Amino acid sequence: MRLVALLKQRCPHCLQGKVFRSTWQMNETCPVCHIKFERETGYFMMSVFIGYTIGAAIALPICLILYLLGAPFAWYFVCTIGAFLLLLPLIFRYARLIWLHIDEVLDPRPKT
Repeated sequence: MRLVALLKQRCPHCLQGKVFRSTWQMNETCPVCHIKFERETGYFMMSVFIGYTIGAAIALPICLILYLLGAPFAWYFVCTIGAFLLLLPLIFRYARLIWLHIDEVLDPRPKT
């Protein structure tokens, strides 16, 4: 159930409300259960590390394929940067969503 909510970009607490209102903007609170997503200042700094991990998981297969194809070194930069630019909105969103869900599992908020 939580995995489905994560994939649908739903609230980590009630698993129903939308977390994002646009590509780059999050709702401050859940429209369904009204919990505040950002618990404290700097709360989403941990999502940066999750974003780095997602980025590495994208870059490694690309670099491996280019290596096996014998591509010139410049293509490593072109292809990985191109992939990152295309996937940046998804990396941003899912890094924050994964952090929200991990935090909710480790430190659940009281039921309201």
